[in-house]
Amino acid sequence: MVPPEIVGSNLKQRRNQVGLYCSSIKNAFPNQAEHCGIYEWAARLPGQHNNRVVYVGSTCRGKRGSLRDRILEYCRNGSHKKDLINDALERGYELWVRVKISAPRRNCREDAERMENELLAEYNYAWNIRNNAVRSILP
Repeated sequence: MVPPEIVGSNLKQRRNQVGLYCSSIKNAFPNQAEHCGIYEWAARLPGQHNNRVVYVGSTCRGKRGSLRDRILEYCRNGSHKKDLINDALERGYELWVRVKISAPRRNCREDAERMENELLAEYNYAWNIRNNAVRSILP
């Protein structure tokens, strides 16, 4: 996701939200997009490479489906993090995502949850409620 002033032919307007997003997620990681797994969101100012990792989540829990579906949900409407996402985009930050698929076996959902829980136990993500205190860390 990028701030509203960024221009690009592959960008789409977010639904009643700030900024734009690239919808070619399947092209970005074609062999992983339909799997269960974990994802981390990072914020950074355009042209800089110092990411501030702000959130981790897992897919295939409850209504959440594949990595592709979950990431597009955030991109289109912000999901349950829309206020934090909109604030970051209004302040000129780009939001980048990285993913890791779960082990391709019958317990992929449990594996994704395990990976997420391990990261939440080790790191203090600013936008996660579980095991963390939600706060703004973007200057």
